[in-house]
Amino acid sequence: MTGKRKPAGKPAATFPLRAQTIANRANSADRSALAGPREAPAQGDSNVRLRSILAVFAASLIAALPAHAFAQEVNDSVSVRDRPRDEYDPLGVRFGGFTLNASVGLNATHNSNVYAAETNEQDDLIFTVTPRARLQSNWSRHALTLEAGAAFDRYNDLDDENAETYFAGAVGRVDIGSNTSVSGIARYAREVEPRTNPDALTAGEPIEYDRSELAVSAQHTFNRVRVRGTLTHVEYDYHNATGAPLQDFRDMEEDRLTGRAEVELTPRIGWIIEASTDERDYSNTPSLSSDGTTFLTGLNVNLTDLMRGEITVGTFERDYTGGSVDGTAIAANLEWYVTRLTTLTVFANQSGEDSGAVVALPYTATNYGARVDHELQRNVLLTGGVSFGERQYEAPGYDRDDEYFSGDAGVEYIMNRRVAFNLRYRHEELESNGANRYRDFDQDVISAGVSLRL
Repeated sequence: MTGKRKPAGKPAATFPLRAQTIANRANSADRSALAGPREAPAQGDSNVRLRSILAVFAASLIAALPAHAFAQEVNDSVSVRDRPRDEYDPLGVRFGGFTLNASVGLNATHNSNVYAAETNEQDDLIFTVTPRARLQSNWSRHALTLEAGAAFDRYNDLDDENAETYFAGAVGRVDIGSNTSVSGIARYAREVEPRTNPDALTAGEPIEYDRSELAVSAQHTFNRVRVRGTLTHVEYDYHNATGAPLQDFRDMEEDRLTGRAEVELTPRIGWIIEASTDERDYSNTPSLSSDGTTFLTGLNVNLTDLMRGEITVGTFERDYTGGSVDGTAIAANLEWYVTRLTTLTVFANQSGEDSGAVVALPYTATNYGARVDHELQRNVLLTGGVSFGERQYEAPGYDRDDEYFSGDAGVEYIMNRRVAFNLRYRHEELESNGANRYRDFDQDVISAGVSLRL
């Protein structure tokens, strides 16, 4: 039995904080200010066969959605995943004007194809420990968040794959009056390139790299227009690994300047105009250095208890020493509140990128998909999603296209404020085509774990 829907209140402004968060996610997952050191989604991507087990699970999940949920008070305009659960959310520890939240995750994972290899697949059992802490201000004005975490992976048999990753960072905001703010981000991370990257090596030890980011942003709202400018500097420093080719040629620095304006057309719809320019400098591989521009325009949607998000399209261009790459740019992310207990998220992205694990090449990356989050009970969450994509390599004389598919499903049981359990299954496929094809692979990953929270 579900509770009665509360009457919709006054329409929210066009520039809600949640909608802005969704928009920022749509532009680039790795631009999250303090994303943890977990395995990044494989780039490149594909239109490949959807396994019947995923289709059956998805159908079962959707069929079961509202019927089994208990009556409860919920916020209609927040996704299931981000909705506060006062009786289950960790309380943390107060330190003056700050609150400290911390957790330790313990996971066991079985991977059917550790090296994402086309032949001679090897499976293994991996044990992972993920400590994490966040110190967040509770001030009425201004804001400061400090966060750090790590992940320790230990393989039962293939111990050459053992890895330690970690990150630390800070995000701050200074409010200047009621309509103006200045924000800053500083972040450093040690990460490992996932074997499922379409260009990742299948021999030698995992490739480690350091990623550091500095960004400053200023925002001002006047009348029905909000403008924002952001300057970002990112550095990638790749480490050499035993049994793998030298990786110094992949070291890169990027400077990006982005300007954005949002115009309120109605209390529920906003018009977005965004332009960015960047410079990528590969100090050891000058042929891959490039200058890029992207122009986007579209709508910011805020339909209160129905839908939130952004849809933007435009053009991108990257100029290299030996030529250029251009195409249609897409950045879209929409959350649809199918019911108060079910959120459907759809996304699509397309942009120009650089590849370099095997050879240094530019390509057009396309990725699109959907995810369902359902609150079966107040403390039981079901999730499932699919993602498709493609890499179209643009180098003259280099004939290669990669298609990618990923599907996952899982359940999270929040026992109380301190303990939460999770179970997840993920399937990935890559199909490489053309005269310069690299490899095809299939991979199935099943994981179970517990999170202990402060």
